[in-house]
Amino acid sequence: MYPYLDNQVVRAAFAVPALARRGLVAYKPLLRESVPELPDWLTSRRSKGSFTAQRIAGLARHRDRLDGLIVSSPLVGGGLIDPAAVRSALTQAARGQCATVIADLHQMLVTCWWLSGQTTELEAAC
Repeated sequence: MYPYLDNQVVRAAFAVPALARRGLVAYKPLLRESVPELPDWLTSRRSKGSFTAQRIAGLARHRDRLDGLIVSSPLVGGGLIDPAAVRSALTQAARGQCATVIADLHQMLVTCWWLSGQTTELEAAC
């Protein structure tokens, strides 16, 4: 269900040399080879897409729920993060005021979510 958190999947991905994953000519040669029915516009791309606008919209839409996730995080309980600082970053990012912190905030929220064990509840919300 969560392939990027599965140890076997992670080990298999890192077992493939970086050059083979990226390629010199094709952007994602393994993807094209493993799933040939994917459309050419997807497998022939030369760069990653930008999803900043979608992330900002998602943060704004789910801000209250994410705020609760931060406050109840074991990271806060253990004194490892300052909830006021993270909540401030969430507020700014949800308003589109600080796009530079979105990737870091995303990692923080995923960590809080994973530690909370509320994966099924959040999946239902999405």
